[in-house]
Amino acid sequence: MNFVATPPSSTSARERCPASHAKRSGKWRMRNPTRLQQATWGRQQLTLGEAALLGRKVAAAPLVTKKPAPPKKVQNPLFEKRPRNFGIGGNIQPKRDLSRFLKWPRYIRVQRQRSVLLRRLKVPPPIHQFKQRLDSQKARELFKLLQKYRPESKQAKVARLRKRAELRAAGKEDVPTKRKLSVRMGVNTITTLVEQKKARLVVIACDVDPIEIILHLPALCRKMGVPYCIVGNKSRMGMVVRRKNATCLALTDVEANDRNNLNKLIEVVKTNYNDRYEEIRKNWGGGTLSAKSRAKFAKVERARAREVRTV
Repeated sequence: MNFVATPPSSTSARERCPASHAKRSGKWRMRNPTRLQQATWGRQQLTLGEAALLGRKVAAAPLVTKKPAPPKKVQNPLFEKRPRNFGIGGNIQPKRDLSRFLKWPRYIRVQRQRSVLLRRLKVPPPIHQFKQRLDSQKARELFKLLQKYRPESKQAKVARLRKRAELRAAGKEDVPTKRKLSVRMGVNTITTLVEQKKARLVVIACDVDPIEIILHLPALCRKMGVPYCIVGNKSRMGMVVRRKNATCLALTDVEANDRNNLNKLIEVVKTNYNDRYEEIRKNWGGGTLSAKSRAKFAKVERARAREVRTV
């Protein structure tokens, strides 16, 4: 493309050809846009000066409210802050309640698991009847009567036999002492007394283990018409006969001044146990759900109730 030199003139290029100059200047501006054009095309954020050139209004800046500084806590300079690190190799861990992690003795684990199973599983009536104990007031009266007929202690027996031996050594006639009225104990002894209908009242412990030892006694007493009751517990019954434990006790007879109390107890016991045979033999035990299971079923029931209300 050849350019022809033109003589210099006092008129400018814009004056000589305004259309071509505008066209050329527009192309040049497109190739080399200014900062103002870039902001306009790209819709960038403009400064106040640039916005004023474009004729735009800028929103006023929001008022910034300074939050009041929180008051500084005055610390005593004598007490220095010593932060602890409880990571590996750091400070000693704080004391925690480790009862859940304790390895309990075997007998404690067994008795806890046994009690849970007895609550969860269905317990047949012959075993469940041992949960129905005599009320505390009548049990107190019963043990008060039994305490009067405790068997003699070893010391009393030795003293009695020594006195009898001294009388024999003195040449006097040997008169055997009469056996005093006392509480009879032992499963075999009491079973025999019930079969012979010599027992006036039979007392059975509720926490015998294994339960098969005295499982037959309630049915046998009902069959033979002997009043019986179930009380807790075997250690309390053992104290009556000077033993650690006693599974069952029996009274064959009492003194004349205690017969009225015995007859009242027999009447109460017959009403609560012997006469309720049909009810007791149909009453099952156990079948109790755990707290988690009860909460789960309650949640399901609440959901069903909500559905019914919405429908």
